[in-house]
Amino acid sequence: MELQERYIAAGLKHIPPGEKTEVEKAMRRIIAERLEGRGDVSEETEREVLRGLGNPRLLAERQLKEAPHLIGPELYGTYFMIVKIVMTVAVIGTLIGNTVDFIVNGGGLLGYLAQSFATALSAAIGAFGWVTLVFAIMEKTAKQKILTEIQEDWSLADLPEKEVPQKPFSRVGVIIGIIFTMLFLVLVNQYSHLLGFYYTLDGSIQEMIPMLDQEVFRNYLPYINGMLVLQLLFSASKLVFRKWTYPVATANLILNVLSFLLLWFILQDDSILNPELVRKIAEATDGNRVLHTAFNSIKAVFLFIFLLDSFEGFHDAYNNSKKPA
Repeated sequence: MELQERYIAAGLKHIPPGEKTEVEKAMRRIIAERLEGRGDVSEETEREVLRGLGNPRLLAERQLKEAPHLIGPELYGTYFMIVKIVMTVAVIGTLIGNTVDFIVNGGGLLGYLAQSFATALSAAIGAFGWVTLVFAIMEKTAKQKILTEIQEDWSLADLPEKEVPQKPFSRVGVIIGIIFTMLFLVLVNQYSHLLGFYYTLDGSIQEMIPMLDQEVFRNYLPYINGMLVLQLLFSASKLVFRKWTYPVATANLILNVLSFLLLWFILQDDSILNPELVRKIAEATDGNRVLHTAFNSIKAVFLFIFLLDSFEGFHDAYNNSKKPA
């Protein structure tokens, strides 16, 4: 019965502590009834019964006493983790940006503290609202498809040898990706004017040349925000699916294609750079040639990264699809 214990342990992994006892009893009762109905308690029969019951996580979550909800128990664990990460990163990123802005541009300490509190609160509320909205949409429109995919892609080979499951997706890696995406989202929306070249003398900033033409950059900002939100949504789906599958790899490919197309169009527009910066580069070098070479190099690097990431997704999805039952 070791396989049964591993199955139950995997199912209880994400159940709230207060409900684990009742859910465990329900799972044991269901398994016992299925085994009794087969009239055989051999290891092969046990494997067939567990395979027929499907993903232990979904079986366990179906035993929960559900109240009316905006986000159901199947997605709530992932939602709660992501909302904490996104709110924390949004607040920290905002505070760091305000601090840098205060150091560079100066101002009163009281004003800095008041602005930091207001922007941090606004960032936290905004992060909570957007993450909740995304998961509420998933709950209402895509949850059943997600659960079907999770169920169909599961096999007994996915059961952990120990209670702690070995996930094909690195949870730490996904969380780090979410953190950097959120920091970049805060940067481009609130502190893009701080991106530039700083000249110092005796440890103090004497001059700063902004990198971007803010008016031109703001024209691209809605598209950049859209891509970053899609990236956050994709990261959330990785925590739900937990491993590469063909639908996940396809979504990753589409996201990479859209990201590269956006990057291409932005880098085709030389006017996105601050004219003063372009003038200084032209004075020191063959300006147009240097800029075009730099932009083309950036395109080539990101094209290689996107192709490699897309290939890796389909390669791992293929390997997972060949996993024995």
